[in-house]
Amino acid sequence: MGYEFYKKWEKIDHTIALALCSIASLSIVAMMFHIVAGIYSRHFLGQPLGGVTEIVSAYDMVAVSFLSLAYVTHQKAHIAVDLFTQKLSQYVRQVIELGATLFVTILSAWITYETAVAAIHSYSINEVWESGDSFLTVWPSRFFLPFGIGAMTFSYALESLKRFDELINSSSLTEKL
Repeated sequence: MGYEFYKKWEKIDHTIALALCSIASLSIVAMMFHIVAGIYSRHFLGQPLGGVTEIVSAYDMVAVSFLSLAYVTHQKAHIAVDLFTQKLSQYVRQVIELGATLFVTILSAWITYETAVAAIHSYSINEVWESGDSFLTVWPSRFFLPFGIGAMTFSYALESLKRFDELINSSSLTEKL
């Protein structure tokens, strides 16, 4: 497949990753505000702000943890150790890296599917948490996992396709992109 094909899909991948990472960034800010408001309310107003712990743990932390995965994957910023492969030939390294990206693609696709099923079930039962004297609807946060891991899967699938194409055609698509 050609350079233009990959360039187009890389742009789509980047847009998705950036959008999800932006939401994760906003969640960090929301988490800070939630915690500061809870502390302020407890110390200066004399009564705790209800639901802060639940909102932070059900929404903010989940968004920060999972929605940023696509951006990390797109930027190739996951931890990588090449201690055992650095002395291997270029071809053998390419085969191992292709196998690794295929494995992660398949595994993350499976995790995306399972978390999507769990999120749909959470929606269908209108999942809530008891928070003080009220209830907090949490089912929307259950969709952060399949969105984040699904976008990561898309990045890995694209990377696997590029690596396979590079291995077959011996062209350096990765260096061009």
